[in-house]
Amino acid sequence: MSGQPLLDVKGLTCRFGGLLAVEEMELAVPRSQLAGLIGPNGAGKTTVFNLLTGRVKPASGSILFEGRPLIGLKANRINRLGLARTFQNIRLFSELTVMDNVLVGFHGGLKANFISAVLRLPSYRAEERRILARAEEILELMGLMEQAQERAGNLAYGQQRLLEIGRALATSPSLLLLDEPAAGMNPQETLALSALVRRLRDELKLTVLLIEHDMHFVMNLCEELTVLDHGKVIARGAPQAVQRDQAVIEAYLGVSPAKCASTENGDA
Repeated sequence: MSGQPLLDVKGLTCRFGGLLAVEEMELAVPRSQLAGLIGPNGAGKTTVFNLLTGRVKPASGSILFEGRPLIGLKANRINRLGLARTFQNIRLFSELTVMDNVLVGFHGGLKANFISAVLRLPSYRAEERRILARAEEILELMGLMEQAQERAGNLAYGQQRLLEIGRALATSPSLLLLDEPAAGMNPQETLALSALVRRLRDELKLTVLLIEHDMHFVMNLCEELTVLDHGKVIARGAPQAVQRDQAVIEAYLGVSPAKCASTENGDA
């Protein structure tokens, strides 16, 4: 993939008091790529997502999205520019219906003003019909149309994960950040999710960057992986190459491959 990357991160550093959470991170995500950000617990992955979406301000570095600097912009402004995310802990409006949860996602992009809404002018009614039709398309894509009028809190866990992705799609992103989308899913749901993410990329022309601990899911879905350990990038490349990287093996196992081999052979 040629040209300027959709997302271009350089020298990104974040500190929480004396803790260096992310250190001099470099990340480039081309358009239409399925990219993964992986690493042990506490590696700084979710902090990176918080930095990208304006929830946390970095100490230094730059973030360019479609060539536009993001640092200093509020989270809602970044979202309107085309960057959406889901969360590690599901954040649905559990008392609202499935349909209403998706409709909430359209709120930031509404063009109708207060007067047209109160008077229900033709322009408002046309936008209302357009949004409802698009919400139905999203629910069909997520496989949730039959549950449209159910309370979101009543959905099975895997369906709630899908609904959160659907709500993010309502903001019409070009880059979708998924924070552990397969967490808590069974193998069948995980397989279906993998197919769905590919479909989102292909049909909606999305670029996807995801965090995930399910290595089978990651290795079979992502085209490039970036590995974090203690806030630092220790490896980057195709899944197969990353899987064999000694620094990655050491980060996940806590010991070097050579040490593992010597221990298995009976050496202390």
